[in-house]
Amino acid sequence: MKLAVVHSYLYTKGGAERVVLKVAKHFNAKIYCSRYEPELTYPEFKELEVEELKTPLQTLVPNSLPVRVRDAIRAGMQMYLTKISEEYDVINAQGTPSEWIRNRNSPVVWYVHTPNREAFDLYEWRMSRRSLGERILYWSAIQPYRIIEAKLVPKIEYLFANSALTQSRVRKYLGRESEILHPGVDYREFYCKDYEHFFFYPSRITPEKRFEYAISAFKQFKKKSGGKEWKLVIAGALVHERPEHVRYYHNIRKLLGDDGEILVDVDFSTFHDLYSRCYSVLYTPVNEDFGIIPLEAGASFKPCIAVNEGGPREVVVDGYTGFLVNSVEEMTEKMLELARNDKQVEEMGKNARKHVEKNFSWERFLKRFEEVCKEVANGAK
Repeated sequence: MKLAVVHSYLYTKGGAERVVLKVAKHFNAKIYCSRYEPELTYPEFKELEVEELKTPLQTLVPNSLPVRVRDAIRAGMQMYLTKISEEYDVINAQGTPSEWIRNRNSPVVWYVHTPNREAFDLYEWRMSRRSLGERILYWSAIQPYRIIEAKLVPKIEYLFANSALTQSRVRKYLGRESEILHPGVDYREFYCKDYEHFFFYPSRITPEKRFEYAISAFKQFKKKSGGKEWKLVIAGALVHERPEHVRYYHNIRKLLGDDGEILVDVDFSTFHDLYSRCYSVLYTPVNEDFGIIPLEAGASFKPCIAVNEGGPREVVVDGYTGFLVNSVEEMTEKMLELARNDKQVEEMGKNARKHVEKNFSWERFLKRFEEVCKEVANGAK
């Protein structure tokens, strides 16, 4: 079967990019995207064929617009107007607005990481943090997006959702049903060296990852435990051209102070090493659609303490592979509990590894994904 993958942007190292990479490698597929920065994303993409989409109309979008708005408009134009010249049995759309490729191409299987959070579930949350001018600009861009989305999504042949939460968002905001297919994790690449006295929060440096939650919990933990040797390590990709992300980075760096360190744009081997040596992993994003971090923690034999909302509730088995918490204070208490019991940490870490191996393999993911793509290609879906 000949398959093409369409994804909006390849310029960071995240869970969505990992799914794109796995699908493309499995099918030896060509990738079409709006923007590709090979030095900023996973190096394995260099082994695949990647083509940036272009349309003459994108030159009408001024560079003076905020990066998020400018890139979104250009990507939308490219996806909406492109007729892919090569023949494919199936086109797999990934990050939004790649589903707009359905305007001039079919059949399409959309793997939904989440409906556009800027336009839907995080709309009010993000708007409340912007100036009046920014609110007007973003509102003006989001309204046509919603109109086109409502027109095209009903035409898509099949939808996967990466989690039950994403499935519910697809139903609520887009009016479509979808099949839950959790991403996998390369658990064989992860290992455990030790349980050193630091908690680890790996994730992209963006406001919705809510690092201040974890920092506040850690500061309370350090005060209550009296353990001066403990620290919090944060590591993740930072999009330097996004001023709001850079401001947020400086804010959390100031908030953390001398209680830990923030590592930016580290390579994957460094991530593996930090996972392997940390005591436990923290994860506190705002209603995350799925979140690969708890899986990588489990693959590294480390329990994860995560907020009790969104995707983590589908991954962390409370009290068995980690903890789900409802407040900063509760996270502090669970950190104290683990810090006082090394055997509990190791036991939960072993449970987490078994849980990942059993339920979150790429083999399972790709088997079901390929089954559906073949059915769509044959007109059975």
